[in-house]
Amino acid sequence: MSQPTFGDPRLLRYTFPAMTTTTQDNLYDVLSRRGLVSQVTDEKIRERLSEPVTLYIGFDPTADSLHVGTLVPIMVLAHAQRCGHKPIAVVGGATALVGDPSGKTESRKMLSREDIDYNARCIAGQIANIVEFNRPGEESPAGAVMVNNADWLTKLSWIELLRDYGAHFSVNRMLTMDSVKSRLDAESGLTFLEFNYMVMQAVDFLHLYKSLNCTVQMGGQDQWGNIVMGIELGRRVAGADLAGLTMPLVTKSDGGKFGKSESGNVWLDPKRTSPYEFYQFWRNTPDVDVKRYLGFFTFLPIEQVNELGALEGVEANKAKAVLAYEVTRLVHGQGEAEKAKDSAGKAFGATQDVTGEAIPHGALAASELGAGIGVVQLLVNAGLAKSNGEAKRLVTGGGVRVHVRVVSDIGQRVTPADVKNGYVLIRVGKKRLFRFDVR
Repeated sequence: MSQPTFGDPRLLRYTFPAMTTTTQDNLYDVLSRRGLVSQVTDEKIRERLSEPVTLYIGFDPTADSLHVGTLVPIMVLAHAQRCGHKPIAVVGGATALVGDPSGKTESRKMLSREDIDYNARCIAGQIANIVEFNRPGEESPAGAVMVNNADWLTKLSWIELLRDYGAHFSVNRMLTMDSVKSRLDAESGLTFLEFNYMVMQAVDFLHLYKSLNCTVQMGGQDQWGNIVMGIELGRRVAGADLAGLTMPLVTKSDGGKFGKSESGNVWLDPKRTSPYEFYQFWRNTPDVDVKRYLGFFTFLPIEQVNELGALEGVEANKAKAVLAYEVTRLVHGQGEAEKAKDSAGKAFGATQDVTGEAIPHGALAASELGAGIGVVQLLVNAGLAKSNGEAKRLVTGGGVRVHVRVVSDIGQRVTPADVKNGYVLIRVGKKRLFRFDVR
């Protein structure tokens, strides 16, 4: 993937924002204060980051959208840029063909090259909404670079890979890495294909060192083994002095998986997760996680993060509202954040006004209501339940309402009598809702 340009169809949304003013802060200190440092490979990493360096993080395009968990590495690249370093975002067009076994209990689904290329175009645009790339014709020292490892890895033959790099990898050493050990101990085992992922990522680091003088790799803590092998390969092949830093994997304090809402994964693509639903995901953050997420997912000064994170009880809702607004603004822009904030206030405030465009909604023909439509069907049609079985369980659990009336019977039907002010409002729990506009 070459450097993004205006009108480049490979970037779905890209506005080329004005380059953010850099600070004199040490990146290591910035990340540490925000809880974004898990492990480092170099005890002198803070000293290393006191001067501008080129560093990279990889993103494998295994789907056509990134999810909220991948906001952490994107934010780290942006912090690096603000501290005067030059970030590289590597879109893994080649590594995605193999699949990273790190953090997985079984092999990833194999994707075609066409699917991976399409996914790469999609996620490139999402990264570019937060990390600032050089405008066409500009070469700012802090302007980010976006590359695709398919540009160099797919040009290597298997024999070349073995001859040039194979002798520098110790299988004994590779077997000690957690990403390998965990899979070897799992019932599914580890395929030879996935075993080579570590080699490919190590070659990435070496290539970026040689071509762009990149000396630091960052990634989630599940990437520790891959990063270490890249550092060792660079030292053996090129005598390079390389280093790595990992960020903690985002978790929920209650042990639940981060990035999941009641309706499924929370994506950065507004077609997959609407800005309103995105806003509500953050607005529903448990009190105990708010401070940590403010540090991870916003650029608010750390003093403000600490102040908001100290709020308790009802006051904690103020911090949640700030978190929801700031993250939505970063990902979807200020306009969408304002709409989501306004709609959420109307939907859950005293006025109970749910007519805002940001509220999830769809059309419902008046003719369909003649004999009534089952609430179970409407729950599925609205995406509030994935199946009839799930919809029935929601009703049985007492969590479904039509407007303000609790639905107590799985056979209940919505009729013209349920239309209020031209719409039917279906609610699930306290925060999820869908408006059917009757035409």
